[in-house]
Amino acid sequence: MSTINAAAVDLFMAKAKPASVQVSEAQNLKEALNFALKVCERKPLATLAPIGEVSPPAEGRKKTFAAPALDDKAWGYLLEAGAKMDFKMIRQGLRNYLHGIDVAFSLADFGLADTASSVIECENEDERLASMICESHVIALAKSKIFAQSYEAEGLLNAALAKERNFTAFISGPSRTADIERVLTLGVHGPLELYLVLVEE
Repeated sequence: MSTINAAAVDLFMAKAKPASVQVSEAQNLKEALNFALKVCERKPLATLAPIGEVSPPAEGRKKTFAAPALDDKAWGYLLEAGAKMDFKMIRQGLRNYLHGIDVAFSLADFGLADTASSVIECENEDERLASMICESHVIALAKSKIFAQSYEAEGLLNAALAKERNFTAFISGPSRTADIERVLTLGVHGPLELYLVLVEE
């Protein structure tokens, strides 16, 4: 098991909360997945509208949960658990659900405590869309992969940015803007909510 820098974890949590990140902890990935399912269960049905429509057709539509980056074992568990909760579970083809992804689940490659950023290497479109087109985004980040200062992750960042066809996302909170009359608005360019689950293992 990798070593956990407790000071870096504490700093990350301290920096994340003022940025409207809802931080929780889990012992393992399974607990993090169960947390994400509960987020989906308690939230209202997604309200984003398809292009040309006033509102999405809610009648008969299930809540949609996307998790494109999981391995087969984790996806199998999530698929079974989500089906029992009557969610529509998707792993690919997220472009076909631009108007109705309630929750997306992502795995962070590492975290930067000084900016409370979760860094996610997205090697395909579905992984990129997962962080942008859902109403609620849940990110699982291993505590052992949190760096206190960004420069400590220089090697990992250089390697990620050097990969061909790779999109590296730095996520530090829900989507926000204050462009219009300096009024802070959440969810304009992406998720309304960001949940960060810090995982022990």
